[in-house]
Amino acid sequence: MKPYLLTNLAVIVLLLFIARPAPAERHWIDGVTVQSGATVELTARDGYINTPDGAGIYMWGYAHGEGAMQYPGPTLITSQGATITVSLHNNLGTNVSILFPGQTNVTASGGVQGLLTSEAPPGGNVSYTFTANKPGTYLYHSGTRQDLQVEMGLVGALIVRPSAITQAYGHVRTSFDQEYLFLLSECDPTVHQAVETGHPARADMTAFWPVYWFINGRCGPDTMVAANAT
Repeated sequence: MKPYLLTNLAVIVLLLFIARPAPAERHWIDGVTVQSGATVELTARDGYINTPDGAGIYMWGYAHGEGAMQYPGPTLITSQGATITVSLHNNLGTNVSILFPGQTNVTASGGVQGLLTSEAPPGGNVSYTFTANKPGTYLYHSGTRQDLQVEMGLVGALIVRPSAITQAYGHVRTSFDQEYLFLLSECDPTVHQAVETGHPARADMTAFWPVYWFINGRCGPDTMVAANAT
């Protein structure tokens, strides 16, 4: 099957370390935990990220509620079998949406119908509900003009933890006590400059030429800095 993320390639790898004798403290990925039946509020808004060479790159991103834009978006964490709702509010000047690859029977309410899913118009809202039946690590990302909006930053990770929380595949031999998330992405700043100056039509994705590469939204050596550093 050919990948459907055009131009910008974002890849998630979840590494599960096989357990040694139980450590004093387990290491779990930071994120927004969503219990079954709960709703998580995301807001699409703009902002800037800094790179180690001193550049400030204009971005779009998903924020948790009224918080600041994040790149990548907040890591959403739920449990196998949980039914959750993601409510998206749009603070950008164009329609946006969210797709949940790997999740089945996603139902959308509100918004306006787009090519692939319901979209939130500027100032509007749309909600998506699904049951996370299969454990694993997934992307969520915009389903509206994916080539441009994923490049602009509308992408994040969804983790569905297995019922046996310390076993990757429901067997004692796949037990683990540490987990790490790596979301890899790339950036062509000329695309971001065109959008920032109000000329998104000038963002020629056929000439896409990335010069920044990110691990969880950071370039080296900033990948060594602690979580939530400014």
